[in-house]
Amino acid sequence: MSSSHTEASPLALLKEHWGHTAFRPGQAEIIDSVLRGHDTLALLPTGGGKSICFQVPALARPGICIVVSPLIALMKDQVDNLRKRGLKAEAIYAGMSHQEIDHALDNCVYGRSVKFLYVSPERLLTELFQVRAAKMNVGLLAVDEAHCLSQWGYDFRPPYLRIAELRDKLPPGTPVIALTATATAQVQADIVEKLKFGPGAGVFRQSFARPKLSYSVLHTEDKLRRLLEVVRGVGPNKTGIVYARTRRQTEDTAAFLQQHRFAAAAYHAGLPADKRTKVQQDWIADKVRLIVATNAFGMGIDKPDVRLVAHLDAPDTLEAYYQEAGRAGRDGQYAFAVLLAGPADADELRRRSSQSFPPLDTVKRVYQALANYSSTAVGGGELAAFDFDLQQFAETYRIKAVDAHNSLKILQREGFVQLNEAVNQPARVHLIMSHQDLYAFQVANAQHDQLIKALLRLHGGELFVDFQTISENSLATHLRRSVVEVRQQLRYLHTAGILHYQPKQEAPQAMFTTPRFDAPKLPLDQVKMTAARDLARAKTHAVGQYLGGSRCRQILLLTYFDEADLARCGVCDVCLTDKKAAQAAAQAVSLREPLLQQVHQTTPTPRELLAAFPPAQAAAVTAAVRELVDRGELAYAADGRLVLAAQ
Repeated sequence: MSSSHTEASPLALLKEHWGHTAFRPGQAEIIDSVLRGHDTLALLPTGGGKSICFQVPALARPGICIVVSPLIALMKDQVDNLRKRGLKAEAIYAGMSHQEIDHALDNCVYGRSVKFLYVSPERLLTELFQVRAAKMNVGLLAVDEAHCLSQWGYDFRPPYLRIAELRDKLPPGTPVIALTATATAQVQADIVEKLKFGPGAGVFRQSFARPKLSYSVLHTEDKLRRLLEVVRGVGPNKTGIVYARTRRQTEDTAAFLQQHRFAAAAYHAGLPADKRTKVQQDWIADKVRLIVATNAFGMGIDKPDVRLVAHLDAPDTLEAYYQEAGRAGRDGQYAFAVLLAGPADADELRRRSSQSFPPLDTVKRVYQALANYSSTAVGGGELAAFDFDLQQFAETYRIKAVDAHNSLKILQREGFVQLNEAVNQPARVHLIMSHQDLYAFQVANAQHDQLIKALLRLHGGELFVDFQTISENSLATHLRRSVVEVRQQLRYLHTAGILHYQPKQEAPQAMFTTPRFDAPKLPLDQVKMTAARDLARAKTHAVGQYLGGSRCRQILLLTYFDEADLARCGVCDVCLTDKKAAQAAAQAVSLREPLLQQVHQTTPTPRELLAAFPPAQAAAVTAAVRELVDRGELAYAADGRLVLAAQ
């Protein structure tokens, strides 16, 4: 990064690299705190522009910014966006080869102008990372999704607890910025404590209120029909996300919407990577208007014009719901977050919460099965990622899929296992021989000459500098060979030390985050597990209150996040219902005298009375008549006509 960055103002950097002429509310104050060298906690609502709050000060400060992030898809998305803006960034996460990690760290140490290094939390304290980090000129440590380091949060990740240890290995005075969109007061205090914030630390909190996002809970016995009404109400050409709990549900719902002539598509981890990519790209390009997805979809996707986020089932926590619903209306225009609730949903929530804590022996059995599945010996396997298919795993070891899933979640929360979402990672190649040695190899090994020439023709000399993304299919077409043959040849060249080859990856992955234990001796902390179960129950109860609540939906959410001085939003289903009732009541009051006069003059039947007023006033007329009868001012005669009570 050129020295001019450290001399430019934050606003100039924002304009230069992002094209914006002003910061969003709260961003400038957060950036100023970081530039003053203060530890900083930034709480911004979903879509509030958190990444700018560390990316701009990182450019304004000398040195590299280490960014800790728990989600591979989010890391890849941010790294790709930075590179598109001409900013050099690297990432280290599960599934990368040792050579790729080594090369990325070398780039950060030896001055290839890398400004951002994204790293997953479990990689922070490996010996390889620590040795290289000590050689880096680190100017800022950013902790994204910081709620993950609090056991009181909804997505606790034990490796996050060790981030503070990294601070001791960084240059003295290196500030930390922690960022999150979902944190209760208890979680905020935990973040500040666990990251060992110093004196003068700043805590900046934007209200989590979204004034133009209308939250609604719609109770129904036919969710698909009600969804159809909602989608039609929002408009046929509007963009939306429909969240479903299962893969089957996404496909069935997308098919239902297609039958009713909506451009809809299903998205879930079970789809082939190229299909997932196409569905996502078509949705971003507005070729698909409605994407029906599991909750794996949406993180890191910047599509500001989403008008509707609908949930067919309530998420397990209000934090998750707030994040997912918040993907609507990021452009600041009116949008809708609709949660469809069935008669048995509250009971189903409690059942799922109870299921999420299987017996201890089941958890240990799943741990042993995972060791068998990955062929990992006792004492080995730490941070070695492997492809993982939950359904295949459960069937192979005759474990109920729900028990396998929940046991793995417990093992992850206890810090023994890490599950990573499916991310489409193309094949990568890096030539590690010099030009001269490579030419000599080609002359001596004619059978590999064509492939090497094709690589150089398609990807150029950059292959000697860094890992480059390649298409095995394009190579196969170019060489008129099968993809299988190309992959076999690339593996041979990798083994022979000619190049580093990282095959294409598109499956979910898992790994042991500690050396593998003997399953019967797995040191599970039952006190912590009991506390986690109690916390899960409390969070389930909060979701149930939201489903059945009769208060303003936004107030219910903001109260959960400990916001005070709350005003009604005026746009949720509860506020709109109350507003209509108030308007009807006011209208009924204004109609009393005209109604009494009409009855005095004509003694009409109820139908004749309604016909005497505009159709738009029918509900108000009915309400006013009912009130006047209740108050004894009107009465029904024997023939059913309305009369003044005194008559």
